[in-house]
Amino acid sequence: MNFDIEIDKKDKKKAKIKSDKDDPEEIREILQVVSTEVPALVKNIFTSLYDPEIAENFGKGVGALYKQLKEQGLPEDMIKEIVMNFSESFNIVGKALDSDMIRQAVAKDRDD
Repeated sequence: MNFDIEIDKKDKKKAKIKSDKDDPEEIREILQVVSTEVPALVKNIFTSLYDPEIAENFGKGVGALYKQLKEQGLPEDMIKEIVMNFSESFNIVGKALDSDMIRQAVAKDRDD
């Protein structure tokens, strides 16, 4: 069975599933898989993003960057800006996942 998911360009929260067959049972099966697999996938992504070892390495990286910039003699305000930009660049995935839809999916998975 083939199907396509079409996302509404104006409203990103709306999507249409198009199937080569319009059998309601097949669509029900697709939605069942999505409703059980997506929350688990999101939970695993969050778990890996906030792993203590990853956080420790990130902290070491930020500290090393700060130290290196300080040794280069850059002004403190410039160092802070560079370090903040560096830190924020690692949170892109977290920001992308930070949405009501994702939070609801994770909450649903916890409740099950």
